[in-house]
Amino acid sequence: MLLSEIEESNKMNEKETLKKLIDEPKLPSVIEWVYEVEAFLENTNEPDKEAWTLIDGIKSQGDNFLRCEGLVALLRQLYKRKYDGITLPPITKRNQIFVAMMFSSETYDIYENVLKPVIHSLNYTALRIDEKQYGGSIIGEITAEISNSVALIADLTGNRGGVYYEAGVARGLQLCNHPIKLVFTCHRDYFDKDGVHFDVRGDNIILYENDEDLKHKLTVRLQTVLAEDGDA
Repeated sequence: MLLSEIEESNKMNEKETLKKLIDEPKLPSVIEWVYEVEAFLENTNEPDKEAWTLIDGIKSQGDNFLRCEGLVALLRQLYKRKYDGITLPPITKRNQIFVAMMFSSETYDIYENVLKPVIHSLNYTALRIDEKQYGGSIIGEITAEISNSVALIADLTGNRGGVYYEAGVARGLQLCNHPIKLVFTCHRDYFDKDGVHFDVRGDNIILYENDEDLKHKLTVRLQTVLAEDGDA
């Protein structure tokens, strides 16, 4: 068998293995499944800090670990990147971070006094869609601006549908191998009393007590995720 044929055969086997890991999560058991995921990532030399964090959590807590679906989402991203051949237009605003949040006087103060200063301190610009003047479809503008951003911060306080929609656009871009980073935040009191949507409850949400708490935690998180993008 020619070397090219062997390589093609190995690629097909990898593709089938990865598809099975995505289609049959937690089978035959969650622990056996996560060890198979770990072995696949090691064998295919696919380093991903977030994936290793999720794997460690599943190993230690099994089905009690609420972020198993996060690992499946990462595997779907990997599948599209390796086998679907999806290409996206380049990001044109490399220093922009999009902010999705409830529109109110309280959240406006958080945006102006916390989020903007944190983003600017890291040499990025902040954009909330209500700041932009435009003509035509707001959905088109939202999609374009998110696609042209390096990260999206979605504050879930208030459980606004628009925030989930904008976060969903970012998640969809990630599944198409877009490098955008998605960061969730929520005020701890709201999270404890009202909760957030089940689909994101298992994500690594920044829960903050006050402005200073949010400022510190968000700075650390953005430094981490944006550094990962720079290392790639």
